[in-house]
Amino acid sequence: MKWWDEVWLNEGFASYMQAKALEAIEPSWKVLDSFLTKVLHPVLSIDAKLSSHPIVQTVATPDQITSIFDSISYNKGASILRMLEGFIGPENFRHGVSDYLKKYEFGNTVTQELLSSLEPYFKKDFPDLNLTYIMDTWTLQMGYPVLNVKRGDEPKSFIVSQSRFLIDPDAVYPNDSKFNYKWFVPITFKTDSATKNEVIWLADTAQDVTLKINADDKWLKINNNQVGYYRVNYDESTWQALIEALKSKSNQLSGADRSQLLDDVFALAEARAVPYSIALDLTTYLLVENELTPWQTAGNVFFGLEDRLQYSLVYDNLMKYIQRLIRPIYAKQNWDAVNLPIIDSLLRTRILSLAVHYQVPEAVEKAKSMFYQWLNTHGTPENAPIHQDLREMIYYNVKAVALFVGMKSASMADWDKLWVIYKKEEDVQELLKLRKALAAPRDTTILRKFLLMAWDEANIRSQDYLTVVVQISANPSGAALVWDDVRARWPQLVQRFTLNSRYLGNIIPAITASFNTDLKLKEMESFFGLYPEAGAGETGRRRALENCKNNIRWSTYHLKQVTTWINANYQS
Repeated sequence: MKWWDEVWLNEGFASYMQAKALEAIEPSWKVLDSFLTKVLHPVLSIDAKLSSHPIVQTVATPDQITSIFDSISYNKGASILRMLEGFIGPENFRHGVSDYLKKYEFGNTVTQELLSSLEPYFKKDFPDLNLTYIMDTWTLQMGYPVLNVKRGDEPKSFIVSQSRFLIDPDAVYPNDSKFNYKWFVPITFKTDSATKNEVIWLADTAQDVTLKINADDKWLKINNNQVGYYRVNYDESTWQALIEALKSKSNQLSGADRSQLLDDVFALAEARAVPYSIALDLTTYLLVENELTPWQTAGNVFFGLEDRLQYSLVYDNLMKYIQRLIRPIYAKQNWDAVNLPIIDSLLRTRILSLAVHYQVPEAVEKAKSMFYQWLNTHGTPENAPIHQDLREMIYYNVKAVALFVGMKSASMADWDKLWVIYKKEEDVQELLKLRKALAAPRDTTILRKFLLMAWDEANIRSQDYLTVVVQISANPSGAALVWDDVRARWPQLVQRFTLNSRYLGNIIPAITASFNTDLKLKEMESFFGLYPEAGAGETGRRRALENCKNNIRWSTYHLKQVTTWINANYQS
């Protein structure tokens, strides 16, 4: 890159290529499927808000330089490159990137130079299109589109149009993009009889495009494997047909497709583009889901619902509903199995984590038993089997579940024991799990003690302190505690980390993520007014305020509908 406004060329490229390289080495790990839940879905959430920014933007100050190293540069950059490879083809992408690296080795580049190297290969399939223009619609304006699909007048035809997707549909934004917040969209689709990977383009200047399917096809699903950086909304009858396809375990819908449908429909429901009843109806198919990526997405969806409903009257029934969905796949898991394939080990960890989090009784008891057996024999000849072979990933994974669950109801004496173990531990991965467990107790006295001890660099390294703060704030008993502490300690935090630290700036949206009342919104506005200089945290503050307002609106628009559906379905 020649200047900081092109930082995505470094960071986005590295983020995508690390996943692509590992996929090539170990395809059985399905790394590009996990790309959806680790990279694409989180940034789609961020980029659906007015506090986002374009991938390429003007950078003029040190604070702006620091803040540009964010999810948009890394995750959106990686996702856009994945989409580009998707419509240009893997071989063409490889040749174009190879030409680019050879031509500019030891030099600095801009986005246009990457696209110029890819253009000749793009022209093989699309001689009448301009790659730079297409990609400018994705790199020079923030956000992304939702494709709106409705049935056409002709049988088995669908009309596809686009609009900007915003999680707040009432948000007012300036017309400050030369593309008018329209995108040049590559469309792929599949039906119950075939997968169409040939790209159909919806130009930024076009009103719509028509797709046709076979006479016998029952459903249409757009954006194969969610390679495209956009969401898709369907008319109600198509959504219902897709739900039936999911329940029947259609071979045409890959794990990535199923994950996309889950992520899309809940984002669309929050944005009031579909009724929440459709989104919740779709989750019923999870009774027959057996793959990791959809369960990763499902867990994220459930965490979001739980966060919003944890103080409502419907919370207990939500827990019972999620338990019902988890039980079939939980019954297939073996807590004690070793040497599982990586993908099976990760699935097992996800399901055990969800089962104990959502209070499946037998799972909770098993996890607590493992935790106390390990805690009470640690450092003795009778050391529990869970700790015998740290080289095996499964012991790391199962221990992480058992530690976290065991500590939720831990006493101060239990916490003190774990703290001693933490202080003696040298393995970095173990330290990560232990810190998370230390932040898990629901007892505020313990959390306050941990928060105070963490400030002392003799206890917690300075570079780990902010992570501990965020982990405590993620605990329902710790959110208010951390918010009060951060506000009181802000001058000291600035002195230690400086306003130029993006890590300090990023804790504000992290620790306020669950705020959903006018009181909390006023507290945030008051705090920002007291300390108006935000440095590299300016975008983080805007995002925090926007998140809180969205959370308040969620209760206004969705709480009644969601409550009605859960109460009617949690036992069925």
